[in-house]
Amino acid sequence: MKKLLYFIIAVMFLSAMPEFTCAQSNDPFEQETLKARGTTTKREKKIKRKKEDETVVTPATKTEKPVVANEKTVTENEMSISNSCDEWLDLEFISLIGSRANQTVKLTLKMTNHSTNKEIRVGGNFLAYDCDGEEHARSYYTETYKTLTDIPVKFFLDVPGKVNPSTTKVMPVISFNVGDCRIEMRNVPINWK
Repeated sequence: MKKLLYFIIAVMFLSAMPEFTCAQSNDPFEQETLKARGTTTKREKKIKRKKEDETVVTPATKTEKPVVANEKTVTENEMSISNSCDEWLDLEFISLIGSRANQTVKLTLKMTNHSTNKEIRVGGNFLAYDCDGEEHARSYYTETYKTLTDIPVKFFLDVPGKVNPSTTKVMPVISFNVGDCRIEMRNVPINWK
C-alpha cells in the first residue's frame, strides 16, 4: 500500500515538474553560477518587490514616476524552494554535497524562525528523486532543533539510499517537513566530492 502511495505521489511530482536536464557541463563558471542560485528567501523577494513597486518622487519637479519592476522569471533549470510557512519561517539553501565514493548526498540548509521561540522537528516524510528516477524516501524525523526568534539555525538532512554520481548532477525534487510546514526544492545542484 505504501509503495502504491509513493508511486502515485511520484507520478504527480513528475507530471507537475517542468522539463529539466540532469546533465551539467564541466564548465566551472556554470557550476559556480548554479551554486549561487536559490539563496534568496521568499520574504526577501517580497520586500524587494514592494520596494520596486513604490513610486519615486523627484525633488526638482515634485512629480511621481512609477518604477518599473524587473520581474525575474524562473527558468527551467533554476533552483527553487517552496515553503508552505513562509510567513514565519525562512529557509536558505547552503549546499548539497555528494560523496562519490559512498554515493551518498547530504543537504545543508539554514532556517530562521520569525515566530515565538519553539522546538522544531526537521526531516519527516522526506521524499526525493534523482535523475535516474530512483525514489529516496523515509518517514521519520531526523532531528529536533531549539529555535529562537529571528536567529538562524543550520541543519542537515541525509538523502536516504545511494545516488549515482555519474548520472545525477542535480536533484530534480527534494521534499520534507520542517515542523508542520512542507518544503519542496526543485533542481538542486549537487557538489560531488
